[in-house]
Amino acid sequence: MDSKNNSEHSEREFAGEIKQVLNHVGNEKLSPLAKDELWEKIALRSVNKPFLSSWKLYLQVAAILFIVSGIGIWLYQQNTPTHKLLDFAATQVGKKSGTGQHQALKPNTDASASSAHEAENITTTNDFNTLVVGNGQRSVIKLPDGTKVWLNSDSRLIYPVAFSGDAREVYLEGEAYFDVSHDKKHPFYVHANKMDIKVLGTEFYVSSSANSDRNYAVLVEGSIAFSTGSWLNKIERQLVSGQRINYDLKENKLLISEVKTAEFQSWKEGFVDVNSESLDLIIQRIAKYYNIEISTQQLDLSNEKFSGRLDFQRSADDVLNILCAGTPYVYNGVERRLELRKR
Repeated sequence: MDSKNNSEHSEREFAGEIKQVLNHVGNEKLSPLAKDELWEKIALRSVNKPFLSSWKLYLQVAAILFIVSGIGIWLYQQNTPTHKLLDFAATQVGKKSGTGQHQALKPNTDASASSAHEAENITTTNDFNTLVVGNGQRSVIKLPDGTKVWLNSDSRLIYPVAFSGDAREVYLEGEAYFDVSHDKKHPFYVHANKMDIKVLGTEFYVSSSANSDRNYAVLVEGSIAFSTGSWLNKIERQLVSGQRINYDLKENKLLISEVKTAEFQSWKEGFVDVNSESLDLIIQRIAKYYNIEISTQQLDLSNEKFSGRLDFQRSADDVLNILCAGTPYVYNGVERRLELRKR
């Protein structure tokens, strides 16, 4: 009986030691030396055990080690720069653009309100900067590593006050053009709506919106690695210059196509070149650029073709009035709609 009691007492003591290890995983209260001593005690128990008992013990210890390593990996992931950035971004993206403490640019009332301005009044919280660009505005900013970013209307960029660690990572909601400073030892990552883009140093354009089912990236120079999903369902693609990758969130499908990159380069400078493009498509471009709704009242505009440069440094009304000159249509700026010109 005494032998049985001693065995039970020994097992309880063993269980208590294991519990100590589990309770102190990731806890600074238990020193590394103390942890080593606990594991040595657990290991020494197998020396004086019969074969079957020792084998059972090995299985127990192996299971515990698996759990401990899993907890350790989980704790590590919770404290990586990526996790912290995405956690912080999750608290920011639901907030309205251009309101309250997140107003990134001062209101601009002149005719060139859509031209890019150097970012100011950026909000800093928990070691992250948040730049929000309001409707009908654009902004340009230089990141701590020298990377230059142009943000379009109604967009948000979240980035660390200072890049640290092995990677440079930012979070984007909206549209932006990136000119990334080359650094092969510290890859640059753009995290967006279920999209991740990795580069070393290149120029590319990203359109990502929480309200859109179709997001995309366009590579202007160099190469980028595009990925979506995680673990077993992760999808990855490599892009080369002149390619656009569309991501359909609903269908979880990727489509790569060849595009002319001039459009994606020129918008940041305030103009877009068009070549024999129909008026209805141009109206869509203007509406998107200025983030406004323009009604065409179901007019058939497909026969009106244009080639030339759209100067987006002017106001939306000016661009539309110039565009409609010489056509059967006129732009009503009050109602923001196209109408048939009166004869």
